[in-house]
Amino acid sequence: MEFELILKIGDQDGTVSSVSLGQICRSKVDDVALLGLGLSESKQVLTRLQHEIVTTQFKSISLERQPCACCGKTPSIKDYQNARFRSLFGDVTLRVPRFSKCDCTDAGPRKSQRRWISAELECVQSELAARLSYQHSSDVLHRLLPIGKGHSASTVRSRTLRVGQRLDAELTAVPEPSAHPSSVISIGLDGGYVRHCDAQAAYNFEIIAGRVLAEDGSQRSVAFVRTVDEHSRTRVQHAVAALGGANKDLRVFTDGDGALRDLQLSVLPEAIHVLDWYHLTRRLTVLASVINGKPAAAELETHDQDRLSEWMDSVKWRLWHGRLIGAIERLQDMLERMERLCKGKPTIKRMLKHATELQGYLQNNSDSIPNYGERYRAGERIATSFVESAVNQIIDKRMSKSQQMRWSPESAHLLLQVRTSVLDGRLREDFARCYPGFAANDSALLECA
Repeated sequence: MEFELILKIGDQDGTVSSVSLGQICRSKVDDVALLGLGLSESKQVLTRLQHEIVTTQFKSISLERQPCACCGKTPSIKDYQNARFRSLFGDVTLRVPRFSKCDCTDAGPRKSQRRWISAELECVQSELAARLSYQHSSDVLHRLLPIGKGHSASTVRSRTLRVGQRLDAELTAVPEPSAHPSSVISIGLDGGYVRHCDAQAAYNFEIIAGRVLAEDGSQRSVAFVRTVDEHSRTRVQHAVAALGGANKDLRVFTDGDGALRDLQLSVLPEAIHVLDWYHLTRRLTVLASVINGKPAAAELETHDQDRLSEWMDSVKWRLWHGRLIGAIERLQDMLERMERLCKGKPTIKRMLKHATELQGYLQNNSDSIPNYGERYRAGERIATSFVESAVNQIIDKRMSKSQQMRWSPESAHLLLQVRTSVLDGRLREDFARCYPGFAANDSALLECA
């Protein structure tokens, strides 16, 4: 069998021309698994098709010469130069005309230099780089698509970070009025850590990740490096505005971190802050494990250990039912007994340390501890499980868990802007704002009669 692929090109004046894209020969096959095009053949077909479409489109653009804004004269073509246009379906060499400079003295500023790269390639590269490592992204593109040379991991990285810079710059623009029919009811903020790229620095830096939830179930992700981002408040405000604004009963869930509390108070001062039950019980569990452990049994009398264990259960019960004052009083009783029993014993010193930290934690967040049991029975949210999943999805899966990488705070911040856009399904919309008409590239092919 022989198949010939013919491309028909229709001009604006109604002229139709045909171009052969090549022939494909097929012998008879007995196995249905061998039907259709192979990967190498599909790459060749896409490359030829892209070459014809790009060159035809560029010719029509080149013929449209804009007259000078000052004198109205149409510039003449001085010469031609070649430019390599990089696309998702192969590189295309274009013959670019160079125009003579206008003779009028007030010719205006020089136009910015073009970037000879398709928006589709930039979008796909950014989306892959937001999900995979830069090297894996480059390998996947080279494996499946007929892209040309010059798309190494470093190139993918630079293009992705450039997209992140553009998204970050758009943050300072005035947001368009949201047409979202719902409103925001819950916001969760938490932190995660990744390794610094400077080995001599020998420290990890913090990334703040969060999720904004609306009444209708829609959500929006935010992420930023605290030491780099100068517009963290604006970032959260835009995320809330995009989902219809804040509800009158808006709840903000954090782990009690002072910086996150300050962020909440500056962005949403009327929102109700709720201390996450999960992080609270983690501190309770650590203290309870020390009290009930074998080292404590070796240093304490049985009745002292039993009494401390009972009081520990009492503290947790009172916190669950929103009785903060009673919980702090019971914790103070525990501290007084531990101080009497300490006498240089290391395990009791650990108890004192954890109990003192817990007491300060409760006092610092005294206005953020609700009746957890009542909220739980009413089906309301009491923990930041949705934020923990956001931290895992935004930070850990790309930056720390399966991909043990080192990052600079600046590049991590820019990649996070691309990753949150990808996870929320907004990347193509973001590209459509920068490249008008880009969203049409995703539409289905029109069926010709």
